[in-house]
Amino acid sequence: MKDVNGMEYMDLLSRLGVASAHPGGFKATKRLLEKALEPGELRILEVGCGTGKTACYLAEKGYRVTALDQHPLMLEKAKRRAEKQGLTGIEWVEGSVERLPLEDQTFDVVYAESVTVFTDVPKSLKEYHRVLKPNGRLLDREIVLFAEIPQPIYEEILDYFKFNKILSLDEWMGSLHQAGFKADRPSLDDFRGPQFAAEHSELQELDLTMLFDPEIGQGIMKYADLMLAQESYFRVCDFVAHKSG
Repeated sequence: MKDVNGMEYMDLLSRLGVASAHPGGFKATKRLLEKALEPGELRILEVGCGTGKTACYLAEKGYRVTALDQHPLMLEKAKRRAEKQGLTGIEWVEGSVERLPLEDQTFDVVYAESVTVFTDVPKSLKEYHRVLKPNGRLLDREIVLFAEIPQPIYEEILDYFKFNKILSLDEWMGSLHQAGFKADRPSLDDFRGPQFAAEHSELQELDLTMLFDPEIGQGIMKYADLMLAQESYFRVCDFVAHKSG
């Protein structure tokens, strides 16, 4: 279904071939993974894997990777990326974050990058908890509502991105606790800080021919108007949570 102001955000990302659409890009991804993961035989589930950049990075590091996305075009691009890099051990799964088609207590780590916010957060967190092994970890980089935002702007953002809600830090912490996780309160990053400027390789991966499509151009302008122009209301943080119970 198309948004009245252009194509939906997820369709926009899939057609452009955006590899690291979350705030901070792949620099933020590597920072979190290098800080939180130790070498070893970890089995990792990435939810909302998109075009597979992070899944391939994890596989190159020697981890056993399962990568899930509900968008078929994203998975097609992810598989092509893995084939191009000579990576054959990644398990690709099409499915919903809210109803993971995976067995209980399977993974050491669940990894998400600005994915959970697009879902029913309590449902998704419970699913992460279900598929994690005892003492397993959730690593999740998410948008946080930082300041009170005018209601008309907030409602427009919810409608365009199909968010149910953008949670405050306190609400995120409460949701994690209710789902059965223990987590320390994280620090907050600026929504678009200079330390996370896009890498040249990320820009090279975009399908720039798509920019000539008026519908895509309209979608990009809508994103800039809604999020980048309103970035003072938001922050981003890395949740590192452990399964309890």
